[in-house]
Amino acid sequence: MKLQYIFKSIVCVITFALVLSSCESFLGEDPLDEKTTGQFWKTESDAITGVNALYFGGVPYLHNIDVDGGWTPKATMWGGVMSGLFIDKRKDRTFTNASEGGNFNIESFDATSQKMWTEFYIGISRANFVIENVPTMTDVLSDAQIANFVAQGKFFRAYAYSYLVKEYGDVPYIDKPYTSLEGIYVERTPSAQVYANIETDLLDIIGGSALPNVSFYDNDGYVTRPMAQTLLANVYLQWAGAPVNGGNEYYTKAANMAINVINGGQHALIQPGGSSTDIESAYNVIKTTKSSNEIIYAKEYNQTSYNVGNSYAVRSIGTDAFQWKNANDASVFKPGGDVLYNAYLPSELLLNSYHPDDIRNMEKQFFFQEYTDDTGVSHTLNNVGNWAWFDSGSLINGRNGDYNMPIFRYAEVLLIAAEGLARTGNEADARGYLNQVRTRAGLANVTSSGDALIQAILTERFHEFPLEFKIWDDIRRTRLYPQPNGVESGSLNWVPLSSAVIQNKPEGQTKVGAIPEYALLWPIPLSEMQANTALEGNQNPGWN
Repeated sequence: MKLQYIFKSIVCVITFALVLSSCESFLGEDPLDEKTTGQFWKTESDAITGVNALYFGGVPYLHNIDVDGGWTPKATMWGGVMSGLFIDKRKDRTFTNASEGGNFNIESFDATSQKMWTEFYIGISRANFVIENVPTMTDVLSDAQIANFVAQGKFFRAYAYSYLVKEYGDVPYIDKPYTSLEGIYVERTPSAQVYANIETDLLDIIGGSALPNVSFYDNDGYVTRPMAQTLLANVYLQWAGAPVNGGNEYYTKAANMAINVINGGQHALIQPGGSSTDIESAYNVIKTTKSSNEIIYAKEYNQTSYNVGNSYAVRSIGTDAFQWKNANDASVFKPGGDVLYNAYLPSELLLNSYHPDDIRNMEKQFFFQEYTDDTGVSHTLNNVGNWAWFDSGSLINGRNGDYNMPIFRYAEVLLIAAEGLARTGNEADARGYLNQVRTRAGLANVTSSGDALIQAILTERFHEFPLEFKIWDDIRRTRLYPQPNGVESGSLNWVPLSSAVIQNKPEGQTKVGAIPEYALLWPIPLSEMQANTALEGNQNPGWN
């Protein structure tokens, strides 16, 4: 596992700076090496340190960024809260209140946008330093090491830009490390070109032998070929939809790349013939595993051994759980810090849309309401909690947890293949991939075609990944929003966003057209526009 190496040599590779030692604290530690760029990139240890830093900044760090500090929605949750399909119960943050009120103004969203923008470019800067410097280290690295380290750099550069372009549209594309102030003012590159650059990086590392063709955990949590293929399949799916609207060419590419992962044989569903409904179910294994090959990529945590902890557990339940007493009149849970309300409560629309046979919505699969403590006392939550994040060891002991957070799973690969094929006319194969996911969930096969098949796939994505932060991306690329289609029907109607009845605007209420289309892209942070003269006057439409 890479975590053990991080604590041997921690270094920060930064954006717009000349020395490695002057950046933000990395994993809460001071850099152990204070070297200028001229001193760094000299030893094998330097190279390994630079590569390891890729996994703990940029996009992966969205799992650590809060709105304004404290136990509030993480950056991974912001899209779900904006959609109204998930609810931040605390409600004392500008971002949440503006989102629930449908007040999509730049004053309310600028600070939040700045956090994402900055983190993405930190990740890009780290990747650029690796890509630029590692090839020069021929005296201390083998050819195979150089190829592998550069491939990891290209993966994370592509990963960061795939988020930037879907969150902001046209963005400055920077592919060299900054070692001076020269050339720091960069104009926005058209989205289609950014996507093309991402594609170039990923095809380059997929096509060669630099990345091992093994599963994530079999590679100690480092980048693999299936990881790069899955990222590219996701990128093609984005590219096919709005706002670039690449269409069938990219739906076909998305399906083909997903099928490459499927045919590669490195990954598979847990309990593919139908999951159990108990604590040993596939969905509970997904929650706890650090070995299953259903996981293609995960954000790794290990509070126990390395003090790098998962803080999702304290966002898995409401404050009422911290009033629970056991048979000895002692508190059941000890808050790990200032634990507040559930920051990502599933909406009634989501919970009510699952079919009664769907294992994923059964107690202690993705969600829960009942808990029995160690002394045998049973407790009931006021609101449905997120079992997929629940970690009793973390909550009982008042600390962060050890569970990893899935980022890409094999189920998503199947559904990307299904959607790409369905949208380009190969409905039989599309149903086959879709029904693999449904069979595991205890559901009957879908036999529909046309738009009904597309709607079934979108619904399946929502039901399969409710706590893995896919819904805002799906709304953004399809410009569709889910509507109820009968309680426990197992289906949803996906209608144009502009005319949709939007949930929880504010909480407990609905509002037609509460999300303007311009809000699907974040505003360019005002401080960036002021600092970069090439961005001046070039704000995303609607946010002016």
